[in-house]
Amino acid sequence: MMISLCSRFIILMVYATILIFCNSLYTSNSYANELIIEKKQGFLSKFKDINSNDVTLNDFNGKLLLINLWATWCEPCKEEMPSLDRLQQKYDKQDFQILAISVDRGPKKKSVNFFNEYEIQNIDLFFDDKNNIPREVRAAGLPFSFFIDQEGNQIAKFIGPTEWDSNYFQDYIDSNL
Repeated sequence: MMISLCSRFIILMVYATILIFCNSLYTSNSYANELIIEKKQGFLSKFKDINSNDVTLNDFNGKLLLINLWATWCEPCKEEMPSLDRLQQKYDKQDFQILAISVDRGPKKKSVNFFNEYEIQNIDLFFDDKNNIPREVRAAGLPFSFFIDQEGNQIAKFIGPTEWDSNYFQDYIDSNL
């Protein structure tokens, strides 16, 4: 009886902690649902393209970038990816480009299959299976997105999922092109 009561208490405390932590993150993000303006140097970590070539932010100088850190196991990432694809379709990649950087560990095939399954056709897929970028930018979770200006500096970030093809984000992009 004592072990059962103690076990129930521990389980209850774990659930309460999860509920409080997750609820506060969700509430704060859904309440604001706005970009956090944060100007600083862009990340320095390398990442890989679909052909396993090293890539850096310098490879995209002159473009406004939206970096989206995501994973195939992340449900909110799955929900927002189609809106990212629609957003990219509205802009010329010479001026504005979305870089979807998968932080999945293991074979790249999972991410490629995800893009095929969700019919993501306008976004280029990149990989950071060592999770260097999330550590460097101190990503609070996934999805985690941020804008990089034409000189390679971070200018804003967004924590959590959203509808990227909304007027709010299009206005922000247009004002920074």
